[in-house]
Amino acid sequence: MNCLLNLMTRAAIAAFCVSLSANSLLALDDAPKDKETEKAAEPLKVQGTFEATQSSELTHGLDQFGALEIKKIVPHGTEVKQGQTVIWFDTESIDKKLSAAEIDIRLARITAADEQFAYDQFVAAQELDRQDAERKRQSAKQAYDNYLQFDRDRKIKSAEFDIEMSKASLENAAEELKQLQQMYDADDLTEESEEIVLKRAKRAVESAQFRLESTEIRSKRIIEQSIPAEDASTEAAWERAQMTYEKTIRDLDSAKKKRDLERRKAADALTEKEANFKDLREQRKSIVIQAPGNGILLYGELSRGALNAKPSPIKAGAKVSTDQVIATLVQPKRMRVRLTLSEADLASIQAGDSCVIKPAIAPKTEVKGSIDSLASVPFMGTKFDATVKITGKLPEAVKPTMTATVELTK
Repeated sequence: MNCLLNLMTRAAIAAFCVSLSANSLLALDDAPKDKETEKAAEPLKVQGTFEATQSSELTHGLDQFGALEIKKIVPHGTEVKQGQTVIWFDTESIDKKLSAAEIDIRLARITAADEQFAYDQFVAAQELDRQDAERKRQSAKQAYDNYLQFDRDRKIKSAEFDIEMSKASLENAAEELKQLQQMYDADDLTEESEEIVLKRAKRAVESAQFRLESTEIRSKRIIEQSIPAEDASTEAAWERAQMTYEKTIRDLDSAKKKRDLERRKAADALTEKEANFKDLREQRKSIVIQAPGNGILLYGELSRGALNAKPSPIKAGAKVSTDQVIATLVQPKRMRVRLTLSEADLASIQAGDSCVIKPAIAPKTEVKGSIDSLASVPFMGTKFDATVKITGKLPEAVKPTMTATVELTK
């Protein structure tokens, strides 16, 4: 009886223990999980854009023609082959510019020829002017040398000689008067005619005396005043002649240089116009744009692999500038995913992290990838650039500019 009681007691205790253990485990399963642990387990989801790693922007690049009108363009999104013509331009404005350029060249050739002829005439006339200036300079130099070597001394000697002649005239008149006086004094009686002769002789002496005084005054002025003044005047005339000659030669040289520059300017203008015309003719051959490779033609310029949010203005009849991107040719076989991350996203991602790519066009498809690059500085505001390398195989339906969700896991 006691043995049976002991067995029943032990069985009850064992059952209680089993029940207690089961309840404890159930309680542990029902306990709320750590919210931070749940968040850490959830993957980071970022929207991205499929971007072709190989693309070509198409511009007409015909800088000689400026803006051109599109005559024809293949539809947006068309798959094209390398060498296929994809854009045609209207040639009316191009041909008008070519005709105007040809007329400009003809006028430039006439202008250059006229400038060359005028330059040759100018050089010939300058040579004559140079010779004339040299003659005037030599004439002034000869006059200066003649004055110093001959005229100056001659004038001084002439002044001195005039004095000597005046003195001689006075002496002759005085001697003649003396002789007459002695001769007439020897006679007791003086005739009236003799008185007249003596009177004339006396007047001749007085006249000679007056002329001598005048000659002495004049000669003194010549030697003391006129000669020094003429010395200075002759010296100044020679200096002015020399300065005039030097200025003439300098003016001739400067004028020749200026005229030569004008001639060269006309020749350079002609060369430039001829070169531009040659470029125009060469660019005239490029009035169409051909695809540089195989790919999909998309209108306009892509931004970070995506199309502009607004409809593209590119169409037949639209005008495009020289550097304007008319279309972008993308290679769909080689793509990556471009991401835009916030600072918070950047803090939890590293290059090389694995990720799953879910194309929007095939949301149930998961393609493997990895973070290929991360920017250390924002490209706009607080937005950072990142790219994802696609390591798995994408569905055929996925094309560049389409979107995807990228799930990043640690």
